[in-house]
Amino acid sequence: MASISDEVAALRGTRPATFKDLLTNKPFTRLAAAMTVSSFGDWVGFVAVSTMVADIVGERGSAAGSAFAVAGVMIARMLPSLLIGPFIGVIIDRFDRRKVMMAADIGRAVLYATMPLLGSLGSLAAIYVLSFVIESLSLLWSPARDASIPRLVPRRQLANANSVSIVSTYGTLPLSGGVYAILAALSVALGSGDIPTGVGFPYLGANPWALALWLDAGTFIFSAIMLTRVPISVPKSQLHHGGKLDFGKLGRDIMDGVRFIREHPLAGSMTIGIVIAFCGVGAVISLSPLYANSLGAGAAGYGLLVAAFGTGMALGMVLVNQIYKALDKEHVFYLAMIAAGGLLVAMAAVPGLAGAVLFAVALGLFVGATWVTGYTLLQETVADEFRGRTFSALNILSKLGLLATLAFFPILSGVLGRHQVLGLTFSGVRASLAVAGGMVVFGGLYTRVGLHRYRMQKPRPLGLIPKLRKAPPEGVFVVFEGVEGAGKGTQIELAESALAEDGRDVLVTREPGGTDLGERLRQMLLAHETGHLEPRTEALLFGAARSQVVATVIRPALEAGKVVLCDRYIDSSLAYQGVARGVGEQDVLTLNVWATQGLFPDLVVLLHLEPEIGLERAGDPDRFEAEGVNFHAKVADAYLHIAEEHPERIVVVDASAPPAEVHDRVMEAIRRVVPSR
Repeated sequence: MASISDEVAALRGTRPATFKDLLTNKPFTRLAAAMTVSSFGDWVGFVAVSTMVADIVGERGSAAGSAFAVAGVMIARMLPSLLIGPFIGVIIDRFDRRKVMMAADIGRAVLYATMPLLGSLGSLAAIYVLSFVIESLSLLWSPARDASIPRLVPRRQLANANSVSIVSTYGTLPLSGGVYAILAALSVALGSGDIPTGVGFPYLGANPWALALWLDAGTFIFSAIMLTRVPISVPKSQLHHGGKLDFGKLGRDIMDGVRFIREHPLAGSMTIGIVIAFCGVGAVISLSPLYANSLGAGAAGYGLLVAAFGTGMALGMVLVNQIYKALDKEHVFYLAMIAAGGLLVAMAAVPGLAGAVLFAVALGLFVGATWVTGYTLLQETVADEFRGRTFSALNILSKLGLLATLAFFPILSGVLGRHQVLGLTFSGVRASLAVAGGMVVFGGLYTRVGLHRYRMQKPRPLGLIPKLRKAPPEGVFVVFEGVEGAGKGTQIELAESALAEDGRDVLVTREPGGTDLGERLRQMLLAHETGHLEPRTEALLFGAARSQVVATVIRPALEAGKVVLCDRYIDSSLAYQGVARGVGEQDVLTLNVWATQGLFPDLVVLLHLEPEIGLERAGDPDRFEAEGVNFHAKVADAYLHIAEEHPERIVVVDASAPPAEVHDRVMEAIRRVVPSR
């Protein structure tokens, strides 16, 4: 049975939240291509650098030294999280995120391209320094991407977008070792002349990791090029402190971010929950070889377990949107965590490989659902000004937790050892798995408490059950939307004249207004003397005016077969009150569906204009126009997101062009629903 939200979605022409639909979003596919290729290159580069330092020390005749050299790379990659991690989020929140990501890509490309020269010189210290800087740039890139995704895709697609993001980041890891081996073998063959090219490449033969490192540099250049066409830039007016880095306020900004995560019940719970989920994955990865041996399955069994776990994660990420239809995201997160922890404990007792593989698939499914849901909830609820610091903290803590558990659980397994207790074999590996499972269950229960606090503080959705009724088929309903000063009045007048010349019976009205009650409410809502209105009060007053004009003006005109041109309608309330005022899009939509009895326009013409330009055009400001650029920037951004989500109903027209050009584009859109006679 269709829900009210499903019926509203059908009326509004909302696209379905499918992966197919997401991948038709060209800006997102460019971002996905950038992060997939660069992640793959980064993993290949990580293997290449580790092999390079091991070879350098190995040539000096020290097997133990090779191990310590590789450990040095790991330490160099971990140190940025500890030393500069707190500053990363502040940078992301203060500067244009696309430029930050592109700078990080170009910087990593240059450093990886330089690395082979240092390797041929045998300079370990320089390699460690470059590894430190590369990891520092990576710490900028990932949270900037996560904070930008909500600006790139509609809310309904956040779960799918996060699935793609996680798969792109970690799904390329299994390929990296094999690709590096192929490139290293190719380098040796080219250097030895086994592959005839007519040109000798002795350098490649002596430095087999060079080709992989140059490939890595190329992947980052590719990523930077793709990002040039991804529209995630933020207007300077919306950047934290106007996009300026004030070192005097740096400490305060860091503490603001820490305080936000600590005090926001959902952000704090999600961060801890996701970190613990990463730790659980670290336990599975590090213990799987030992666990496979305990099952008598060896290397082949280990490969099978990893494949099963990866398959389960992919299933969880793909199916999570279907799960949301039955459960709220808040419930999905902690229930999936508890289920994953329980499965880890159960795996510790499984006697055979077949059962372990089945448990691994189920475990992966719940872990995948946990990761995607956690990222999605953070993106939906954390204000944009705190997203950089939130995702930076999450990224750093997750990496540290993952690396710590990769080392801790094998050590724990070795310390516990293998014993006979009352005739039963006690396995340190299985006990360690059970400990990891208990840790994840505890994380799920802890998160549940925080989410309960969040739900208690969260405004309850309106309990209005509207009787949905589509517009009468005789007339055509066209709405003009846009920020202040976009030129709606001018374009409505021009459109009215053009339609009248075509023999159409046209009615022009406005919102709020169009009736005696509506005009009185309009005067009160726009007057400075009204002062501050509680946002819900404001939304209700707009809804009241809208209900009156729909019932007494718009519906009768449509029933008479007229073309109705309306200056603003429901989408204005979604943008102004739902987003900019923070009332919530769902509540505002539900209220207005009830108020209008489900009347949606046949066409919405969104006159898009940068808010700074619109406010300059507006002249003497009313109560809304006096809100300032930051408020109107949120409105403009909300309009664009609404337009992206409803492309069948909304046409975006660039309002910065001369009025005559804008009119031509407006009429081109209107002719879709009102053909020429």
